Amino acid sequence: MSPWLFLIPAIPLAGFLINIFFGRGLKEWSAWVALAAAAAAAYLSIVAFLKVAAGQTLAVQWRWLPLEGEVFRLGFVVDPMSAVMLLVVAGIGSLIVLYSVGYMHGDPRFPRFFAYLCLFLASMLLLVLADHFLLLFIGWELVGLCSYLLISFWFEKPSAASAGKKAFLTTRVGDAGFLLGLFLVFASTGVLRFSELHHAAGHGSPLLGLAAVLIFCGAAGKSAQFPLHVWLPDAMEGPTPVSALIHAATMVAAGVYLIARTFVLFEANPMALQTVAVIGTITAFFAATIAVTQTDIKRVLAYSTISQLGFMMLGLGAGSAFAGMFHLVTHAWFKALLFLGAGSVIHALHHQDVTRMGGLWRRMPVTAVTFTLAAIAMAGIPPFSGFWSKEEIFMEVAASPILGDGFLLLAWGISFLTAFYIFRAVILVFWGQTPKGLTPHESPPVMTIPLMVLSAGAVGIGFINSAWTGHGFQRFLEGISVHDQMVGHFGLAAHEIPAHVNLGKIQLVSILVGLAGIALALVRYGLGIRLLPRGVRTLLAPGYRLVAGKYFVDELYEAVLLKPIRDFSQRARVFDTQVVDGAVNGAGLLGLRLSAVKRWVDDHLVDGAVNGLAVGFGRAGAALRLIQTGLVQNYLLIALSGAAILFWVLR
Repeated sequence: MSPWLFLIPAIPLAGFLINIFFGRGLKEWSAWVALAAAAAAAYLSIVAFLKVAAGQTLAVQWRWLPLEGEVFRLGFVVDPMSAVMLLVVAGIGSLIVLYSVGYMHGDPRFPRFFAYLCLFLASMLLLVLADHFLLLFIGWELVGLCSYLLISFWFEKPSAASAGKKAFLTTRVGDAGFLLGLFLVFASTGVLRFSELHHAAGHGSPLLGLAAVLIFCGAAGKSAQFPLHVWLPDAMEGPTPVSALIHAATMVAAGVYLIARTFVLFEANPMALQTVAVIGTITAFFAATIAVTQTDIKRVLAYSTISQLGFMMLGLGAGSAFAGMFHLVTHAWFKALLFLGAGSVIHALHHQDVTRMGGLWRRMPVTAVTFTLAAIAMAGIPPFSGFWSKEEIFMEVAASPILGDGFLLLAWGISFLTAFYIFRAVILVFWGQTPKGLTPHESPPVMTIPLMVLSAGAVGIGFINSAWTGHGFQRFLEGISVHDQMVGHFGLAAHEIPAHVNLGKIQLVSILVGLAGIALALVRYGLGIRLLPRGVRTLLAPGYRLVAGKYFVDELYEAVLLKPIRDFSQRARVFDTQVVDGAVNGAGLLGLRLSAVKRWVDDHLVDGAVNGLAVGFGRAGAALRLIQTGLVQNYLLIALSGAAILFWVLR
């Protein structure tokens, strides 16, 4: 039992509370509060990782809710999988917080930005540490909230406000499926703790296959898988550190982590695995083709992120949670570096159009070198990190008994496109001549130091699972003592490669397609050579417009889903304002008119009669008061007169 695990998410949460309540007074110091909180979480994550590497499994639990004689217990657990994710989230998160000190300098809402960063880190760390579906779901939803707050941080821009809403609502669609899957798992097995899933899946009902697909819906929303991918490119409206932290290194990886954490459910249901592989492949190819056509540097990287996430899902669908997790780790380093490098360029030029850039390596050498190193890693060129994780996916796809050769060919095609579009960006941004009027400058050390640290990871992190280390990363993930209970089978170990899989051939082809993509980018954009004749380009123009238009998925959603909803809402508003409100207002007006009539009757008839009677008595009293003279002779005269009248009447 390790009660200090609470501190890992609690310290960033404390940073959030300090900055949200006292940030206005702290001003620039709010950034250092956030950095201290992130660094403390990273330090504790390293401590936890080292303990797990020494063979321990750290855990803490507490009572939560009694139900039908049983007590629900929630808790945190640090096993190899969560230990790796802690390092990714807290380690890269700390570097991005440091980078943000320089990038966000001078922003009027500076303290609020760092408060939101702290809340995001706390939420993501809660998600990673959770040993129970319910606790993970709480962190999952908090991450979605933080995404909304950070994407729409510059909410005075309509596009940023719209992007935040789009991200929040789109991911909610997937989360609804996730919640249904969670209910179905509980209804089928009676358990929600990850350590109990293995035994439950072994004796579970066929409904667990459907539950796995529903859980994948949640992962598809968070990890921007087709057709729920549309939010992530628009999320680039947020500050660039947000893009690096949430939409490259951590949040979008939560979907991959969820599938890996619940992998035993997918292993037991090949159809669920095939669903993951098919959607992942479609997403990866779909987004890679779009990235080729984009001119906004952040959108190139956004579609690249979608494509790489699809690649991770392909690895998972091939039957290897290890392959997906390994690429998650390497991708976190080089993609965070690419985004921060793009942020450094934007910070210097104040625009994002790669067609208006060029020659920046002369003025921004650190940014240029680190960005290029990350590009090589993503292209899958050895010995950079992306090569090792991509090879693992290629090998698992080739060895998978449920996937055909077509998946491997598509994976190679995606790798070719990846190398092409990322080096297209490198050439357009850093090569050639600087356009007239531009005076770029290198970013300050507070921004370049994180670039250099991340570049070390982009270059070398893949070696943790190379042959020289005895595939140590895979053995670390697969060799845990509670392997059967916690995570299920992680895929093929290095010595279990089937005989029909030619690893040397796969590696050679993979390297060649990466080099071919780079070479094509150099010829087309470095040398400016048009590779296709004019007639062929004209023939292919409609296809290019289709891809450049992002396959018009947003327009399709607009026409099929959003516009009908808005039209229905407009009609409902008209019905509400004219019919419902008309009836209510008419009833009120009728009541007002009836009240006016009632008031007239009350004023003129009822009050008139009462007031008239009172006036009559008043006047009679006034008349009778005239005979009250105080003279005895007058009274005698009146008495005699009365008696005479009475006598006359009686007679």
